[in-house]
Amino acid sequence: MPKDLRSFIKQLELQGPDEWIRIKKKVSPKYEATAILFKLEEQARYPAVYFEQLEGFSTPAVTNVHATRKRLALALEVEEGGLVEEYKKRESNRIRPEPVRGAPVKEVVHSGADVDLNSLPLFTHFDINTAPYITAGIVVARDPLSGVRNLSFNRGMLVRKNRLHMHLAPGMHLSRCYRNAEERDKPLEIAIVLGVHPAFSIGALALAPFDVDEYDVIGGMLGEPVPLVKCETVDLEVPANAEIVLEGKILPHVREDEGPFGEYSGHSVGVDKHHVVEITAMTQRRSPVYQDVFTGHAEHRIMGAIPRESAIFKAVKAVVPGTRAVHMPVSGCCRFHCYISLDKRSEGEVRNAVFAALAADLYLKLVVVVDGDIDVYNEREVLWAMANRFQGDRDILVIPNCQGSEIDPSAKKGGITAKTAIDATQKGEGLPRRLRVPQEVADRIKLEDYIE
Repeated sequence: MPKDLRSFIKQLELQGPDEWIRIKKKVSPKYEATAILFKLEEQARYPAVYFEQLEGFSTPAVTNVHATRKRLALALEVEEGGLVEEYKKRESNRIRPEPVRGAPVKEVVHSGADVDLNSLPLFTHFDINTAPYITAGIVVARDPLSGVRNLSFNRGMLVRKNRLHMHLAPGMHLSRCYRNAEERDKPLEIAIVLGVHPAFSIGALALAPFDVDEYDVIGGMLGEPVPLVKCETVDLEVPANAEIVLEGKILPHVREDEGPFGEYSGHSVGVDKHHVVEITAMTQRRSPVYQDVFTGHAEHRIMGAIPRESAIFKAVKAVVPGTRAVHMPVSGCCRFHCYISLDKRSEGEVRNAVFAALAADLYLKLVVVVDGDIDVYNEREVLWAMANRFQGDRDILVIPNCQGSEIDPSAKKGGITAKTAIDATQKGEGLPRRLRVPQEVADRIKLEDYIE
C-alpha cells in the first residue's frame, strides 16, 4: 500500500479519539471548523479532525493531522522519543523518485476556464481573514537556472476562481527560484500539492541545501520512492497519490494585496504586497479529501519544529561533540526559543553551541543551554536549571540588531531583533548534586508492580 494521506487516515482510525475524530454533522468551513479546533485545544486535545460534511461543498476535509509529535512519530514508524533522531537519519538517506504513468490524482482533470478554486472547501480560520486560504499547499517549483526541484509550504489567499495571492518568505528557496525567473521577465511555473502523508509534509519542510532535489529527501522520509506523474499545463512532476494538485504560474513583476493571515506566532500579520498566482489546471482524485493546516496553533508550529531541531542539532553537534538534544518548545512557537542539552568539556563550549544554533536558524531569538542531566523536552526541568544554575549578571548574552523573523510581533521592521542566550549549566566543581535514588533501584522499580 502506498504511503499517502488515505493510508495514514486508516492508521489514525485505529488510534482512538485522542488522535482521530470524525465529525458527521454539517459544519461551515468559515470559522465553525476552527471554533471546534479551538474548543478541543481548550481541553488540551489535539486530534486530527475529519469533517464529513462542509456547508456548501461536496468534498470532505481533514485538518490538524500534524498537531502532535506522537502522530509524526507514527508517520515515521518510531516511538515519540525517537522522532528527531529518526528524522535526521531519514533526511540523510535520500531516495530518488520514480516516474509513473497512471495516477489517482489524474482521475479528474480541469483546465483553462473549467478551473474553479471555489469548488474546494478552503477554510476561513479567523475573524481577521478577509478571504479563505490554502494552508496545506506544498508548492513544487523548478529553479530556472539549475533545474533543481524545490518543495515548500506557502499560504495562498483565494481572490478569484483561478487566482491566488501567495506569500514567498524572503531568503527561502522558492523566493530564489522566483527571482531567477523574474529577472528574465518570465513567470515561475509551480504546482500546489494538497493531501499527502505527513512524512511527505515534514520532508518538504527539511532545511536541505538549495542544490538538493527535495523529492529525494521526501523519499528518504517516506522510506520509499515518491511516485511522480507529469503535470498537464506546466513542466513539473507531482506526487501521483496526492489528493489534489493545482497547476499554475507565479506572475513576474506583479504584486497585489495579501493578508491578513494568522501566523505561527498566534498573531495576525497584516496586508502587504505579495505574489500573484494564476492557476491553469486542477487535477484530483475522483472523490478527494481536502487537507487543511490549522495555522497559528499546535499543528502549524510542531510540523515546522522537527526539521529545525534536526538542522540545529547537526550544526551544534559539529562544534560541540557532547551535544545531547535540541528542542524547540511550543511555548516559543517552535520557532523563537531553543533548548540545548550538552555534556560540556569546557566553559567555552556553551557559547560555541549558542553561536552554532543562531547561525543554523535565523528565526531563533532565545537559546537556553543546559547540562546533559536535564531533559529539554520537559520544560519544568529547563526552568529548574535556570532557577538553580543561572545568574543574570554572569550567564546571559544579548546580541542586538540581528536578523530574525518578520513574523515576530515584538521585532523591529524587517524582523530585526535581539538574540539572547542563557547559560543554565553548572559552573565549577563541587556543586550540589540533584536528588536521586540509586540508578539500580530506579531501573528495577516498576509502578505497575506496586499500584493496581
